[in-house]
Amino acid sequence: MNTKNLYLIKIIFSTCIVIPIYTHAEIDVIKKGQLDSELLSPFSFQFGGQLRPEWTFKSGNQQKYERNMHDGASRLRFTMNYDFSPATKLTGYYELGINVPKILGWEDHYVPGAPSHQTRQAYIGIDNQNWGHLSYGKQYGMQYSVIGSKSDVWDNDGAASASSVGINGEYDGASTRARNNLMYIKNFNRFKLYANLLFPESAIQNPADDSIDPIYYKRKNGAGLGFDYQLNPSTTLSAAYSTTKAKLSDLKQERNIEQNVLGTAVTFTPNQWYLVGTASYYHNFVPTTHERQWQNYFIGDGYGLEAFAGYNFKFDRAYFTELQPYIAVDRLSLVADQNDYINHKFIGLVSQISKDIKVYTEYTFVNAKDKRLKDMAYITVYYSF
Repeated sequence: MNTKNLYLIKIIFSTCIVIPIYTHAEIDVIKKGQLDSELLSPFSFQFGGQLRPEWTFKSGNQQKYERNMHDGASRLRFTMNYDFSPATKLTGYYELGINVPKILGWEDHYVPGAPSHQTRQAYIGIDNQNWGHLSYGKQYGMQYSVIGSKSDVWDNDGAASASSVGINGEYDGASTRARNNLMYIKNFNRFKLYANLLFPESAIQNPADDSIDPIYYKRKNGAGLGFDYQLNPSTTLSAAYSTTKAKLSDLKQERNIEQNVLGTAVTFTPNQWYLVGTASYYHNFVPTTHERQWQNYFIGDGYGLEAFAGYNFKFDRAYFTELQPYIAVDRLSLVADQNDYINHKFIGLVSQISKDIKVYTEYTFVNAKDKRLKDMAYITVYYSF
C-alpha cells in the first residue's frame, strides 16, 4: 500500500473515531428563537452531511481508482425552516454531492473526468399540519419516493429500480434527484398520498450514444401518483404510477414518445427484521442495450424486481451498537430487447460502530447475458454528521 493511501486511511478512520464524541447527527447553526428579532426569530438553519470512503474489488480487470480508496457518494446537507405559525412553516433543503479525493487532488482515487461536486437536491416547500407538504425543485421523483426508497437499504442496490435504469434519472423524473419537480405529500392516518408534476427540461444526450449524429432526449412534461398504506404496525403496501412525455431528436428528425412506469412494494418490519420486496414495470423507459435507432431507442417492455431481508442485532454498548447481516436479490429483465437480463445476489453485513459511523461489507454475485459483468465486493464507511 503506497504512503499516500495509508495516510489517507489514517486520516479518515481517526476522524471517524474521534469526532463523534463531540458532535451530533446534525449541527444547529441557527436555532429557532436564537435571533433577537421578531421577524427572524422563527428562522432555523441546520448543517449536516455524510462522508463515504469506499473500496471496490472486482473479478477480472479493474480500474486503479476502484481498488484504491474512492468516494462512495459523500454529501453535505443544508436545511432551513421558517415557522409562520405553529401549524405552517416554510422549508428549504440543499444537498451538495462532493468527491473528496477529486477536491484534494488525489490521483488514482476517482474516475477520470469526474466532477468534484454537484447539486444532488435543491428545493423549497411549504408544510402545513392539516394540508400536507408542497415542494418544488430538484428532489426525489415519484418512483423513488414511493418505491425505490423502501429498497434503498444495501450498498450496491438500485440496479433494477426505476431510479437508475432510465436514460437519466434527473431528466426522466424517476430518481433521487428529479429536476423541475413539483411534489405534494399528505398523510391521512394510515394512508399517505403522493402526487407530482414534472415540468419541461433541457435536451440531453445519452452518455452511451457516441455516434456522429446522436439522438437527444428532451422531457416535455410528466406526472405521477402514489400511496403508502399501513396495513398494520409492521406491514406497509405501496404503489406508484408515473408517466412522462418526451421528444427524441437528431439533426434530421424528431419523434414524440410516452414513457410509463408502474411500481409496487411490500415492506414488513416485525421486531428487528426489515423485509421488503418491490416490482416495477417499464414501458418505453429503459434505453436499449443494442444499436439505438428511432424505432427501438427505448425498450417497449421490461420489469425490475428487488428483495431484501436483514435482521438487526442490538448491543447495549457505547461503540459497536448494532449488527445487521442481510441478503438481497434483484433482477432486471428487458423482455423486448432480445431477452436481455441481469441478476444480482447480495450477501452483506452492516456494522454500526457508533451513532455516527457504520460500515457496509458486501459481496455481489452477478449473472447476466453480458458475460463481461463480473462479481464484486464493496467496503464502504458511512460517517454522518
